[in-house]
Amino acid sequence: MFKKSLLATLALSAAPLAFAMQSTTPYLGASMGVNVNSSTNVNGNAGVYRGVPLKVFAGYGGLINSSFYLAGELSGVPGSAQMSNKNNMRTSYGYSLSLLPGLMLSDQTFAFMRAGFVRTEFSNVNNMATGGQLGVGMQTFLTQNVDLRGEYDYTAYRTVSGIHAPSADSYDLGLVYKFN
Repeated sequence: MFKKSLLATLALSAAPLAFAMQSTTPYLGASMGVNVNSSTNVNGNAGVYRGVPLKVFAGYGGLINSSFYLAGELSGVPGSAQMSNKNNMRTSYGYSLSLLPGLMLSDQTFAFMRAGFVRTEFSNVNNMATGGQLGVGMQTFLTQNVDLRGEYDYTAYRTVSGIHAPSADSYDLGLVYKFN
């Protein structure tokens, strides 16, 4: 219930802001990188998973004024290639909803923060986990419609079936296609 009311509050508060934004546009993108999940299980054993996830995302964003950027984004991870797995920390798929406020560094580049909610499937224990995500990144213009994006995200999950306080560090590089 809390999540539904928080999402409704965010949507209602963002609606007037969308009308005030100068140049908004929908976008699609994809990225790849390295994801590192870590935690301890109930026996105190450390668990670490390293994988290469494919992330796809769709969003809507633009400039609030000449210096500030704001976007809302929905992303999904349909799969992840495993590099290493110790003590059931593998994640296979997931999705997230995020808000991306940013600051223009030049006419073609901006830095942004990410704040959102994540839902991920821990495949070795066959359990979905919910977490909060914070991140930082940069996005820069390559062509009129294509941007290059790099970012780091940290996700803290609730305890999952014998895995105590799992967390994830994600480093991604991707392309964004803007529909303008």
